[in-house]
Amino acid sequence: MNLWESRWQEDRIGFHLKEVNPYLMRFSDQLLHQNPDRVFVPLCGKTLDLCWLTTKTKKVIGVELVSKAVQDFFAENNIDYLIQQDETLQKFSSKSIDIYLGDFFDLNPEQTSSFKAIYDRASIVAIEKPERREYVDHLISFLDPAGRILLITLEYNQNQMEGPPYSVPAEEIESLFAPLGSLKLLETCDILDDRFRNKGLTRLLEHVFLIVKN
Repeated sequence: MNLWESRWQEDRIGFHLKEVNPYLMRFSDQLLHQNPDRVFVPLCGKTLDLCWLTTKTKKVIGVELVSKAVQDFFAENNIDYLIQQDETLQKFSSKSIDIYLGDFFDLNPEQTSSFKAIYDRASIVAIEKPERREYVDHLISFLDPAGRILLITLEYNQNQMEGPPYSVPAEEIESLFAPLGSLKLLETCDILDDRFRNKGLTRLLEHVFLIVKN
C-alpha cells in the first residue's frame, strides 16, 4: 500500500475540503475564459469541485490514484457510473464526470483529448520536488495552446514540517511554468490554523496562479 492509499484508508485526508474551494468560485471566470466544454482535474480525490464545475461546463474529467477516493466520490454524491478499462487505467464514467483511476503519468492526451482549462488545487503539492518538472511537462501536454490552468499551491518553511502537502514556493512555480507560457499571481493568503500550527508551522501561504500556455 502506498502513502496515499494508506492515508485514504486511515481517513487522514485533511487536504479534502468539505465545501467547494472558494478560489475556484472566485476565479472561475478566468479559468473558463474560453467557455470550454471540458475541464481537466488532476489528482482529484473526491473533491466537491468536480460537481461544481459541472454547473459551468459539459464534462469534467479527473484522474486519481486511489480507488477508495474515486468510489467514495460517486457514492457520496449519489452518481451512477460505469467502469471500463482504458489502456492501463480504469475509467469511471457518468453523464457529466469521468474519473480515470490510476497513475497520472500513465494517462495520456490521446485518451482524453486536450483541454482548454485545467484546475490543479491539490495535485502539484502532492508531488515530491524531484518529480515536479516531469509532472509539469506531463500536465502541460494535456493543455491546448492558449489554454489556461488555475493552480493553487502552498508555501511554508520545510524545516518546520515535512509534506505532503509539500511546499511549492512561488519562485519554483515561476521557474517551472514561465518557460511554457504566461504566469500571473492572482492571490496570496496566509491560511495558518491550529492544525498546522501544532505541526510547528509559523506561516502557511496559499498562492493562486493563472497560467496561460504559449
